[in-house]
This record gives sequence, structure tokens and C-alpha cells, in this order.
Amino acid sequence: MRRAAVAVIIGGYAFWAIGSGLGHQPVIVGASLTADAKPAMKGAGLTAAGRSAGKARSRPRTKIVRYDGYAVSVPASWPVYNLDKNPRQCVRYDVHAVYLGPPGPDQNCPPNLVGRVDTISIGSDPNTTKTGPATTTGATPRPVRKTGGDRKTPVRATQQALAPGTIIQDPDLHELALAMPDSAPQIDATYGTDPVLIEQMLATAQPAVIQPATTGPTTGRAAIAGRTGDSIRAIKPPVVVEATNPAWPKHPRPPTGIATAWLMPPSPPPTAPPTGPPAPKPAPAPTGPALADNPAPAQSKPNGAMAGFDTCTAPSLPVMKAWRAKYSAAAIYIGGQMMGCGQANLSASWVQQAEAMGWSLMPTFVGLQAPCDSFSGKINPKQAASQGSAAASQAIADANTYGLGSGSPIYYDMEAYDHTNAGCRTAVLTFLDAWTRQLEAQGYVSGVYSSADAAIIDLQSTTTIAGHPLAEPQAIWFALWDNANNLTGTPYMTTAVWPVASRSKQLSGNRVVSVGGISLDIDTDLVASAVARG
Repeated sequence: MRRAAVAVIIGGYAFWAIGSGLGHQPVIVGASLTADAKPAMKGAGLTAAGRSAGKARSRPRTKIVRYDGYAVSVPASWPVYNLDKNPRQCVRYDVHAVYLGPPGPDQNCPPNLVGRVDTISIGSDPNTTKTGPATTTGATPRPVRKTGGDRKTPVRATQQALAPGTIIQDPDLHELALAMPDSAPQIDATYGTDPVLIEQMLATAQPAVIQPATTGPTTGRAAIAGRTGDSIRAIKPPVVVEATNPAWPKHPRPPTGIATAWLMPPSPPPTAPPTGPPAPKPAPAPTGPALADNPAPAQSKPNGAMAGFDTCTAPSLPVMKAWRAKYSAAAIYIGGQMMGCGQANLSASWVQQAEAMGWSLMPTFVGLQAPCDSFSGKINPKQAASQGSAAASQAIADANTYGLGSGSPIYYDMEAYDHTNAGCRTAVLTFLDAWTRQLEAQGYVSGVYSSADAAIIDLQSTTTIAGHPLAEPQAIWFALWDNANNLTGTPYMTTAVWPVASRSKQLSGNRVVSVGGISLDIDTDLVASAVARG
């Protein structure tokens, strides 16, 4: 049964929400930033709650980043990575950063990235040819790009085009995007627990005034091909935050519930170089001999298991073709609000072509984590069952966008946690029980990935949860970095729950491996459990 609409004032924003708590449901957020909004330190135009929240938040020193004719004010400490200059730079969402330009097809990402914090990306829209200046009559909403996939349906809260500068939110993925003029670059973002600060940064976006190169971190736009288009799933309307910046062209819109909020005022770039994690050394671009049309298949391992690997972002198809000479199985990360990097390559077409090469795939969903962990997205112990069901519904929607229908496995990535913490353990098991029940009810194969001494041992040793039998996942993928080429799971696992044919093992991690002269940073797997294959 759908709950009634509720309005909540948080930091000067009016949040309107309608939903049932299961899966993707319609959610609308309306908040208009007035053209003459002032910083919150004086409390102008804010509710008491907004003034209090404004005072509580620190105002970090800012700098202006310019790219492709637009400028955004961001914290001065954030590093800025130009993907035009270094297409192998990993676009990661677990550290604060600004990314300029489209991600390259062969990013050099470590395999173990999990979690999301505030980040901003300013890059070319792959579905639009940039041939002229920004239009002034409105914008067709563009999709949030982070998760990848063949999601071509435009993001719309209504049938009308959204005004340029309108902030679009997908709360299920902790992602935001700006509706932009057709000729403009796409500007989007991720956030951790609270979107308000990143919304305030996005609200500073405006057409840039051309300045000499010495005045700030201005970068030019290179002529480089765009990436595969992504968007918010069409299964639900996105959140819309009306953000009217005086620099944007005026555009009529229907009346909404309005509350004022402050803009982060742009400031000149700092004289000292910004602090932050240094940019990783660029790895050499993938090279190697010409790929054969039909590379030799990888050999099976003991017990009929396959040699497999997982890495943060799906490799390009040429890399997958070369790597088929050594490996038969690969994990792909299809969604979830704690997914640590983007999927510039992944799409339904990618899945189809990889399966045609003979790959077996392990679709994996990285959602809420244990309440005793340090990730920004945590399971609420009081809502663990409903959150587990919602995660399964979301994962099914993601799988469908990649052409992975009923009968496919989906593995939940539950990172390691302190399983001796009774409350934490109960919350995780309640969540995973609901995950499995919802997936199986929809005809999918339930899988779980975790450390052998965390969710795996808890699932194996528990028979009931919340007064009913615990629903065991049909497929298990356990992390045990012992480099042993077996699926026994000793000393953590027994044969009482999952036979060897229902198991996969991550036996080593964070290794740089080269196949056919092409190197990737991977975790190594032995795969016998359920996979998706053509």
C-alpha cells in the first residue's frame, strides 16, 4: 500500500517523497534555489531548521573548475583528473575527486573498490554531437551516467523539458545529474550519505567566462569519442531538484513547493596547490599482438571449475577477447549504491558479445553494507528485511537492462564485517534472507559474495532468522586468499550447505596479470557456481 506524501525541510530543501519501500518507486523532490540566494551564514530566506543545518556544516575553501565551456565550484582539496589527457585514469567513486572528459575504454582500476562519496564528473555526452553554442530555450533531461548500460530512455519527472541547471537525483544509486542544453557537456555526481552538499556544488554550475589559462585549473575539451550511453533506469521517475541559477537561461516551469537554500559561493582558485590523493601513475595503454578471431578457450580447473577473474570496471571487448585465452569466467558489476567505480563499457550489447566469445559471467550487485562497517551506505537493522527485498528488485531491474533475464544468477557483494557482533550479524542475515526470497520469487538464482569468515560462515551456521527458516542462497562466492586451487573453504566451510558445484572462490586479490600483452589489476577466481552464459 502506497504511503501518503510527506514534506520534510532539511537544510532549506523541501523533500517530497512517495513510496512503498520496495524496489524503485516514484519519488519527487522539489527545491528551488532563488536567483538572489545568499550564503546561509546570515540565514537569509532559510527556515530555522535550515539555518541550524547551515551553521553546522563547514564551508570548505573552494576553487573553480572549468571544462568545455562550463564552470563548477568544488572544494579546493579535491584533485582534478583530465581524462582527455589520461584515458586510463580510473574513475572511482570512493574518494573525493573531479573528473573531466569521457572515461576511457581501458581504465586502470584496482579490483577492490567499494563505497561512494561526493564526486563530480564533467564530460561529453556520447549521444550528442557538439556543433554549436549552448541553446537557451530549455534542455532535454540527460541520464545519470555512472552505472553504465543501454539505458536510452531520457530521465523525466514530467513530459516537459526540464530547465537547464535542474538537478536530477537517483537516490537508489546515490547519483545526481544536471539537465543540460543539447550542446553542453554532461555534469553529474555521486554522493555518500547526504546529497545536500553535492547539490550545492552542482547548483554553482554555469557557462564559464573564458579566462587566461593562468587564472585557474581551466582545461580544454579534446576531440575524443564519447562513451557508451547510460542513464537512470526507466523503471521509476527520478528525483528532481529545481535549481535556478541566475547564470542559466530562464525557462518556464510549473509551480512547485519552494523553499530557499544557499549556494556555495564560487571563489578564486587557491594559491597553494590543492591537497588530496596523488594521481596514480598512468599504466601503459593495452598493447599486444593482433587478436585472433577465435582465441583458444581457457582450460577448466579441478572439479569442473573455470578460471575466472573480477575487476572493478568491465574491460573493453578487445581486452575480453584477448583474455579468453586464459580465463573463462568474469564478474561484472551491474549496480548498487556502493559500487565503487563506473561502467563505461558495460551494456546489453557488451554482455551479448562477451557471451558469444564463450565467457561465463557472474552478475554482481554492490548495495548496502553491514551496519558495523565503515561504508556510507549501511543496512538499517530495523528495516533489514524490506531493504533486502528492495535491493533484489533493484538488482533485477539492473540485470534486465543488460539482457540478463529470469534464470540468471545475481550475486550480492556483502563485504567483510565483524560477524561476532550479534546485532550486526542478525541485520545482515535478515537482509540476505529477504534478498534470496525476492530473487527466487522472480525466477532468478540468488547468489552471495563475501569473506569466508563473514557472511559465508554466518549463512552456513544459521538455520532460522526472524522466526522462520533462513533462505540460503543457491550460489555462494567466497573470498579466501590462500592461493589454493580448490573450493573446500577450509577451515571456514563444510559440505553441509553448498556442494562444490554451487561454490566459487576468490583465491587471491590485487594482482596485475598480463594476457596477450594486455595487463589488468584483478582478483583471481575459481568458478563452479551459477553463471550467465549465452
